[in-house]
Amino acid sequence: MFTSYWSDSKNKPIHDIEDFTSTFFRKNTLLNILTKYCVFTHDNNLLVMRPYQIAATEKIISKVNNVFTYKTFNKQEKKGGFVWHTTGSGKTLTSFKTATLLGENEKVKKILFVVDRKDLDYQTIKEYEKYQKGAVSSNSNTTELKKNLEDDNKKIIVTTIQKLSKFIKSNSNHEIYKQNTVLIFDECHRSQFGEFNKLITEKSFKNFIIFGFTGTPIFLDNSGHKKNINIDQKVLLTTESIFGVLLHSYTIPEAIKDEKVLPFRIHYVNTIKSNYDIENDDQKVMAIDTKEALENIKRISKITEYILKNYDAPTCRNNKKYLTYINNDNNNLTRYINNGFNSILATHSIESAKMYYQQFKEQQKDLDDNKKLKVALIYSYSSNDSIEDNVSGIIDENNEMVESLDKVSRDFLDMAISDYNKMFNTTYSTRSDSFNNYYKDFSNRLKKNEIDIAIVVNMFLTGFDAPTLNTIWIDKKVKQHGLIQTISRTNRILNSIKSHGNVICFVNLEKQVNEAISLFSNKNNISANIIIMKTLKEYCEGYIDEYGQKVTDTMN
Repeated sequence: MFTSYWSDSKNKPIHDIEDFTSTFFRKNTLLNILTKYCVFTHDNNLLVMRPYQIAATEKIISKVNNVFTYKTFNKQEKKGGFVWHTTGSGKTLTSFKTATLLGENEKVKKILFVVDRKDLDYQTIKEYEKYQKGAVSSNSNTTELKKNLEDDNKKIIVTTIQKLSKFIKSNSNHEIYKQNTVLIFDECHRSQFGEFNKLITEKSFKNFIIFGFTGTPIFLDNSGHKKNINIDQKVLLTTESIFGVLLHSYTIPEAIKDEKVLPFRIHYVNTIKSNYDIENDDQKVMAIDTKEALENIKRISKITEYILKNYDAPTCRNNKKYLTYINNDNNNLTRYINNGFNSILATHSIESAKMYYQQFKEQQKDLDDNKKLKVALIYSYSSNDSIEDNVSGIIDENNEMVESLDKVSRDFLDMAISDYNKMFNTTYSTRSDSFNNYYKDFSNRLKKNEIDIAIVVNMFLTGFDAPTLNTIWIDKKVKQHGLIQTISRTNRILNSIKSHGNVICFVNLEKQVNEAISLFSNKNNISANIIIMKTLKEYCEGYIDEYGQKVTDTMN
């Protein structure tokens, strides 16, 4: 059971008993919490929304009421605003309750919850189904989306940008455009910018208001403006310029202080010497920027060897303390945890992902099956000219476009899926429908800790929650919002043994980490000291605390 402090709209905890009773026990407040802001999950667990979730929901509901009551559909009013709640803080629950409460408003005809990839569509539906089965409608294709939009009984619809774009282009004068519509965008910092935004705001919907949810907003500093990206080339703008003003924020340091998410422990592993040898992980990484270096087979072989040799320590594999905890756990976590935590290996490219997978196969081939790490591979097509790569280092892979892979990459993926089929007694392939099912099965097994290492390029680095995952191995250049999204795969709370997320970098990301933390917190040393755990060396030799003071002799 988790507890939390009651706080004000600016996330300041209310400790004083008189202040607490005068706010929390106010009739309207208490009644709203009991009737609006509690959720029974499908397995009868009671979830009470936290103050920051309630504050964000009420801001959106108030905006919608004003716009649809007074019919102020001018350009600025249509931009409802955005909610900045850090990754892992419960944005899905917030958006779910926001959507269901808006669904009770007779002035609102449709609520569209829009994600930017089919994999996030699936993940969102899975999460929503936990809260209330049948509360939302999904769609596997544009025809089904059209039927849902025309069905008065389907008020809340989850869809992808791709399907909604296709619908708009095929239905230029549809009746839905004249209806009062709320569009809520999840992780509103990628495909919503540029052409799709124009399609929504200028060429289709008339009576609408849009909102964005994100854990990593686009500010001017990380918008790509310094690279002079032209707006006519699907430019990245700021989150505020697309969605309107910031409605509510809840940042990484606030979430860690509230024990809503975990801090990170970061190791930098030197992967290049003159002969591509692995160095000890307390040494800084040499700069690795070239494709040739990142895809060097000797280097990848050594990193694979390093991961196999050191896998047990960060993941608590074969850790007696951890296994004892699991065996004594009242919730019977042994259902899906039987040997520590699991991990993701984020690679530079499809080519490097293939090389890593082959190296894991070769280096484990002589081991007994019960000693082998279960390694699985997934990737799909992504456009090489994606602007997201210029800004964050993450290009969106679309698992609806696996057939666009070149023949060599697709044949290799089929081979890896064949290995997966033997491992789990399944029958998947890269054929479109089969690959989508492979993705779903891969996702479920990763969440259930049945996969030890998931080798990816960009998939599962955003919008994926797996509390059993505590380590990410990074061998790619990521920065800004892409970096925060990537490392945040590891910081979901599970139990007392999982005290932090492990981030192990094989490329030099120290500068990028510091910049990202500054950008997505409150830009001072206090945030860095909360978000990143100290190393053993820092505890032994001293470090600078959150107040800028040197701390020494911490081991005495």
